Amino acid sequence: MTQLPLDGIPAGKAGPSTVTIRPAREDEVEMLCQIERSAAQAFRLIEAFSWLAVGDVQSAERHRELIGAGTNWVAAAGDDRPVGFLSAEIAGQDLHIWEISVDHLHQGFGIGRKLIRHAIDAAAARGLAAVTLTTFRTIPWNCPYYERLGFSTLDEAALSPRLRDVLDLEAEHGLQRDTRCAMRLDLPKA
Repeated sequence: MTQLPLDGIPAGKAGPSTVTIRPAREDEVEMLCQIERSAAQAFRLIEAFSWLAVGDVQSAERHRELIGAGTNWVAAAGDDRPVGFLSAEIAGQDLHIWEISVDHLHQGFGIGRKLIRHAIDAAAARGLAAVTLTTFRTIPWNCPYYERLGFSTLDEAALSPRLRDVLDLEAEHGLQRDTRCAMRLDLPKA
């Protein structure tokens, strides 16, 4: 498993003094939707994807479902207020990350890395084989970011039927297939 540098804060930035990763709670669902809307504002800077800044977010029902499954975690600041979240689902022998969002005021401080590390550790603790996700190929805080964290981009031939279906569903919802990719991080065997 790739070790992730979790404590590095970019020079010149001061992030939240304490961030704790914990399970999301049902009373936080609306806050999670607001965090995703805030995080999506980064797409305003990329003309081809600016529509995502005002697009739909993961539904409250879906958040509740994943909270019930124990695969929806928040990064909570010192006052226990969520500033980011990661929603995932167990799919066969994989933990699939559906969404990771950090409030725009808290981006760049390693919170996303901490959420991903937690998801990887949770998947390993459950004896799963891998962590998977889909993302944009060329946006710096997407595919290149996950590659730095140890994920590998899967070519079309390496896609499982499940990941192929996820990419197809995304295409049906306006995310052009040629802009997207599936990624995988294999976990060590127990």
